[in-house]
Amino acid sequence: MEVVEIVQISVLLFMEVIGYAMLIRALLSIFGSEESKLLMVCYAISEPVVAPVRVLMDRIPGIRDIGIDFSFMGTYLILMIVRIFLLSVA
Repeated sequence: MEVVEIVQISVLLFMEVIGYAMLIRALLSIFGSEESKLLMVCYAISEPVVAPVRVLMDRIPGIRDIGIDFSFMGTYLILMIVRIFLLSVA
């Protein structure tokens, strides 16, 4: 295996972990308790990726005024675009 393939697989795996952490975090925030240890772990994994997207989306006046946090959808969209790009490069 070449170094490029190892890096590509590592990035894709990292993105999968973030995606699942975001999904679990969203579900637990709706159906679970706020003090769940799993929620805290998912928050710790996903927030460093979601927070910059949230900051960028807060700068958009129309989205900022709605009162709904679209940063999860924006982050997931970015992850999917990067994933498609990485898989097409292979």
